[in-house]
Amino acid sequence: MADPVTKVVGTGGGKGSGGGRRWPRLTSFLIRFLLPGCVVAAALAIQFGDVQFRARIRDNAFDQLQLLAPLPYREELPLRVIAIDDASLATLGQWPWPRTVLAGIIDRLVGMGAKVIALDLVLSEPDRTSPEQVAEFFSAQPALRAQLLRLPTHDRRLAESFAGGKVVIGFPVIPGASAAPLPPARARFPNFGGQASDWLTPYGGGLASLPLLTAAASGSGAISIEPDSDGVVRAMPLLYRIRDVLYPGLGLEALRLYLGLENLPLKIVAADARAYGQVPGIQGVGLGADVFQPTAPDGRVWLRFRRLAPERYLSAQDVVAGKLDPLLVKDHIVFVGATAKGLGDNIHTPLGELVPGVEGHVQLVEQLLADTVVLRPVWENDLLLVLLLGMWLALGGLLKRVRPIWSVVLITLAVAGLLAGSLWLFVAQQTLLDPFYPALAVSLLFLVIMVPRYLQTESDQRWIRDAFSRYVSPNRVAYLQANPQHLELGGQFRECSFVMTDLAGFTTLMEKHDSALLSDLLNDYLDGMIQIAFRHDGTLDRIVGDAVAVMFSAPLTQVDHAARALACALEMDVFANAFSARWQAQGIPFGRTRIGVNTGTVLVGNFGGRSMLDYRALGDAINTAARLETVNGQIGTRICVSGTTVAQCANFVGRPIGNLVLKGKTEAVAAFEPLSTAQAGEPRVAEYLAAYALMEASGAKASSVFSALAVSYPDDPLIAYHARRLGDGESGSSVVMKSK
Repeated sequence: MADPVTKVVGTGGGKGSGGGRRWPRLTSFLIRFLLPGCVVAAALAIQFGDVQFRARIRDNAFDQLQLLAPLPYREELPLRVIAIDDASLATLGQWPWPRTVLAGIIDRLVGMGAKVIALDLVLSEPDRTSPEQVAEFFSAQPALRAQLLRLPTHDRRLAESFAGGKVVIGFPVIPGASAAPLPPARARFPNFGGQASDWLTPYGGGLASLPLLTAAASGSGAISIEPDSDGVVRAMPLLYRIRDVLYPGLGLEALRLYLGLENLPLKIVAADARAYGQVPGIQGVGLGADVFQPTAPDGRVWLRFRRLAPERYLSAQDVVAGKLDPLLVKDHIVFVGATAKGLGDNIHTPLGELVPGVEGHVQLVEQLLADTVVLRPVWENDLLLVLLLGMWLALGGLLKRVRPIWSVVLITLAVAGLLAGSLWLFVAQQTLLDPFYPALAVSLLFLVIMVPRYLQTESDQRWIRDAFSRYVSPNRVAYLQANPQHLELGGQFRECSFVMTDLAGFTTLMEKHDSALLSDLLNDYLDGMIQIAFRHDGTLDRIVGDAVAVMFSAPLTQVDHAARALACALEMDVFANAFSARWQAQGIPFGRTRIGVNTGTVLVGNFGGRSMLDYRALGDAINTAARLETVNGQIGTRICVSGTTVAQCANFVGRPIGNLVLKGKTEAVAAFEPLSTAQAGEPRVAEYLAAYALMEASGAKASSVFSALAVSYPDDPLIAYHARRLGDGESGSSVVMKSK
């Protein structure tokens, strides 16, 4: 066997060269930096711009937080609602009731000690049941009409009730231009730092109550509640800008009177203060000497809703009937509003409830009193910026140093931390930090970093797999992918077939020709031989120099392994002869390939140790195949196949070589030379078989017969070998080989 020349099958160009499997630098830059940078920039632009898409995500997060931790009901807060409910309508008649009924309700509430009464009602038209209104129907009866006109009006009666206590009268705002008179603004809003009107939505007017009632009331407040685009009320404005006049909402006006305040000072941050790190807009409203209620820049506050509490509501019919315990309303802010079906306005809350409109005002006052109003943090934008940049750096560092699973752990912890942190802030700090958008942005950043790297890793692994398949048989690679547990030390006994090849005279050839040329030549030769082995599903056992060892029925069992080995050997022989002839025609004496084929039981498995695994077969069968390959050089054949292989090939065509006792062996191995069908039909083969039978029987004439055949067929090396051997005094078909 020739000395080792190379252990690497020719890799050629393209991916095998190593440079083609890596992405170009520009593509790598785009994937590693530009894509994550675009994600970070887009996420920040959406966050800072607070576009509708961003607001909807925040709204959804707010709803989920509210559902997880709704505000508990607090009975001790001094708030009640006198409900104009279905039971009251059934008892007192359909709405609108005579103003004398409302006056009676207010009188009783004042008498029971109600501190402030807020009417979530619109009283913009005169009472149709009032005497002066009824008198118009009796114009034909002057005496009756005159008597009716002398009676006090119902609206005046109601105004007198207003004057007896602290009553806040409500009015809805009108978006467009309106010439309707506005109620007097009783609350004063001193501005500090800027103009609040610059940050409030302008309204064209409001539907004020009758001037008589407005004048008698202690205050006026806007009752309009504007839900978000999905119909859910999440925030309530404290202030309204109507024709450049500031009005409080109904709840804030009721609270002002309850606290005995005349002024509600506003802290404003001017637009040019953004450069100093402040958030421009309305910062909040003062509710007394030591109380400051922060707001959003547009004067709104976010409500942390509680479930609808029926115990907060009292039926109007019970007030009229005098059935209420005075302690239920004493020193309370009492709202009067409609709750009957089809009568009042209803609002949807983040808790999924449809509640009376008056509930929004009530819950606003509750939270202002209890200081549980929810606020958005001013550092929300900064947090997202730091989070995205930090995660970008952290993911890049982790992916370079540790396994990708730690990046998954990091992103999971980040998302979980956002969710847990936002819930804690909401419950403990009344701070609304949306965890959904940062989690979405971080997850998207993770994807644009991980997916390209994953694809590149897959590409690299595919390249390695393809390259590995050129060192190891494809069937071995496929088997290990399907059965990774077999990548362990150890083996098992199995019957396999082996094909051993060697190239005669290659070492001498290398001494006479350029090594670079011969390296390429050898690589092309080995590549062709190995491709043939792979086409027959053979497993490359090893390459040693110009020699190739191929085994069949390992790692996957092949029932027809002997036939595969024989077919592989025959195709290798055809290829090797053509390859040699082509290069000899070019003046390079490329040698002849010798092939040995044998079948037997061997130990197949992974051997080596902890540092390296080598999958191979160990046993006499593979050694016998190697010896049969060398036998070709002694007897002149190109292929030598053992009898154990031939016995499993039903369609074997060939002639016996002899029973060979190989060097170092004591038992003979039956050996055969495979032939083509055309060769088997030649006269020389028939004559050889007859002579072989005579030799096998130790016939005395065997020597002379082979000598005659050698003269007739001088180009048949096997005939010449037996003629020479018998001429030297040997007999029979058993041959003791004197060398390996």
